[in-house]
Amino acid sequence: MDAVIGFVIIYGGIACAVGGGFWLFFSNLGRLHGLTPWQAARSYFRKDLAVGPLTLWRINREYRAQMRHSGVIGPSGKPLRVRKITVAMPSEDYRFVQQFSVPEFAKQLADYRHKYALNQGWYGPEDGPVPVAVWPKETLRRLNPVLSYQDARDGTTRPMTADAGLGDEDRTEPVNGMAWVTFNGKQWVLRPEDSPYRLGRAEGNEIRTVHDHISAWHAILRHSGGSWVLEPLKTTNATKVSGQTVTSPTPLGSGAIIMIGQADPIRFDAGTEIINAGK
Repeated sequence: MDAVIGFVIIYGGIACAVGGGFWLFFSNLGRLHGLTPWQAARSYFRKDLAVGPLTLWRINREYRAQMRHSGVIGPSGKPLRVRKITVAMPSEDYRFVQQFSVPEFAKQLADYRHKYALNQGWYGPEDGPVPVAVWPKETLRRLNPVLSYQDARDGTTRPMTADAGLGDEDRTEPVNGMAWVTFNGKQWVLRPEDSPYRLGRAEGNEIRTVHDHISAWHAILRHSGGSWVLEPLKTTNATKVSGQTVTSPTPLGSGAIIMIGQADPIRFDAGTEIINAGK
């Protein structure tokens, strides 16, 4: 009898602690989103709220499942050699992973895929890992990435996952040099072949950023020498890149923050390419 009472006390206490933790978590989550704790819990488990460690676990699980199917079988019946894998992530997934580090996430995918490929006999021990490139795409649903691979024989980019409502131009998009700019929740995709891009508040700009402190024609973003460069024009308000005032063409690294006067920050991100050699 004493053992039963002790069991109830110990495990009952653990259950209460866990239940209290869940209640506190969903109470705070509901307060942030204007929901009751019960509504917040239901939305969370139905994947309507992208927050917390469970969402990160879901993203890792779904993306690893996609990577497991990346050993495309060629006409010979053997796995087709892949030169590069590109992952178009739903923007909601990307923004969540960004909190933890997109490069680290891409590195984990490359490492996981390489180990799985070795186990499946897709490659031999002498083969190196396949590069993985990641970028966001607004039109995709959560946890539904689109993977493409580049054929090592002819360099052609082909879809790897099922159709997700993308057009042919999306399926063959080269990842090298792609980037995007974010301002006040709006994103512009930058492609090297369409460079240069004009940034400013006038209607003729490819990147229109409306704010009193941003000039009508404020700066130019140009792809040059394999990287993106910001060229500030002669304007009233100073332009800063990651806290440093710039007056001449300045290289932009992924994650760079562009500040113009007192305007909201403009974020620059480049397509993330990671090769995890496991060394």
